[in-house]
Order: sequence, then C-alpha cells, then structure tokens
Amino acid sequence: MFIALSGCLKTFFSFSLYGVTLSYPLLIATFLVIYSVYGLNKITDTKEDQLNAPERSKIISSHLKLFKYTTVSALILSMVIGILHSWKVLLVLIFPLIAGVVYSIKFQPRIPRLKDIYAVKSFTVALSWTVGNTFLPVIGHRVDFILMGLVFYFFFIKSFINTVLFDLLDRKGDKKNRTITIPVVMGKSRTIQLLLILNTTLILVIQLALAFKLLPFIIPLIFCTVYGYLYIFYFSRQENRLEMDILVDGEWILVAFITILLVK
Repeated sequence: MFIALSGCLKTFFSFSLYGVTLSYPLLIATFLVIYSVYGLNKITDTKEDQLNAPERSKIISSHLKLFKYTTVSALILSMVIGILHSWKVLLVLIFPLIAGVVYSIKFQPRIPRLKDIYAVKSFTVALSWTVGNTFLPVIGHRVDFILMGLVFYFFFIKSFINTVLFDLLDRKGDKKNRTITIPVVMGKSRTIQLLLILNTTLILVIQLALAFKLLPFIIPLIFCTVYGYLYIFYFSRQENRLEMDILVDGEWILVAFITILLVK
C-alpha cells in the first residue's frame, strides 16, 4: 500500500508538471493498479523473498488468500475506472499489468521471465512506472510533445535508479537464485557509479524545465535530484530494507507536500 501511495503521488506531481486539472479517479486508478501489480509480483516472488526478505515472505505466505483477493479486487476496480473514463485510460492502466505479468510469471520452462534477463528487469519495471505517470495526466489535454518527453525521461530515470538500488540490496539472494540483475553483474561499486551518473543527468531536466518556464516546480525537481544523490550515497554504505522502503519510496510524499505548498 505504501508503494501504491508513492506511485499515486508521482502521478499527482505529474499533473502539476503539466499544469492540467487534477483527476482524482485517475489517481485512485493509479493506486489500485500499482497495488495489484506489486501484489502479483510479491506473490510470485515468495521463493526469492525467502532469501532477500524472509519476514515479508513469511507474512505473504501466511495470508496468501488475503493478498490474492485484494490484488484481484484492486485490479477489477482500476479497470472499471478506466472503462468509465475512456479507452485511452484503460490502455495506459493495462500496460503495467501486462508488463507485470510477463515480468513475474514464467510461461514456459525454456523461456525466461523478463525478471531473469540482464538489465531488462530494471528497464521493464521503470517503464511500467513511467508510462502511467507520464501519460495518464495528458489524456484529454493538449500538451507539448517536448514537455511530455521531458516528464517521461525524468520519471524513467528516477524509477530506474530506484529499481537498481533495491536490486543492490537483493544482490546476494538474486545471485543464489540466478537472477541476473545489474548489481549482480556489475558489482556494488560500479552500480553506485552508474546510479550517480544517471542522477546527474537530471540536472539537464532542471535546465529544460527552466526553458519551459516551469518555475513553480523547479524546487521539487531540484529536491528530487539532490535527494537522489543523498540516498544513493547513503545506501552505498547502509543495507537496511525498511530504511530503503521508507526513504526511497517515501520521496514522493515529500515531493507532493512541497508541490502543494508551492501551488498555494
């Protein structure tokens, strides 16, 4: 639920970046889709989590029916909202679900999941987040294509960094399960260097935001960039899952709060 709230607030921030009218049904649909996709992923990841997050694996295994029912219910509700709104909204909402299914489930013994392919996992997860955050707010509105590309790049890089950072924490368990992630292949120090380089590219996003005169939202963008450096450096030395959950996924709670203050 915390991750779903975080994703919902990312979409809220996206509405603000575009300067379009906020749609609460779309925010709710975003929350429900993320909850259902991540619920599916956690159910299918029980084996991996026995090594990477044994406490979470134990909780999910002991309440499996509850997780299944709430995941399916959230999915159905999100699809209903999408259908009632428009087919375009439904299409955007379905994308992370399809990506989540292909990412998590192994359909054939000889065909690997996307999760098991080097770098594809991080790309798929980041793309799943980014599609909804970028395109849901612009449906029914005229938005400059360059601005849309700017927003897409910003959310993709942030999501990619966060995905790889969590993989860094899971690298020992992933190596035992033969899950080929970027930290498993590159090692810890080189992975941190990659994340710092990617985060540095967000400075260009800030410069372009100035060019588009998104002045009220320069502060949140600067905050995201600086905050990214801080938690990348912090978790290069600390490996605590609870802290990472709160500090990394909780970033968007702070961003939403800053945005609300600026709008007022």
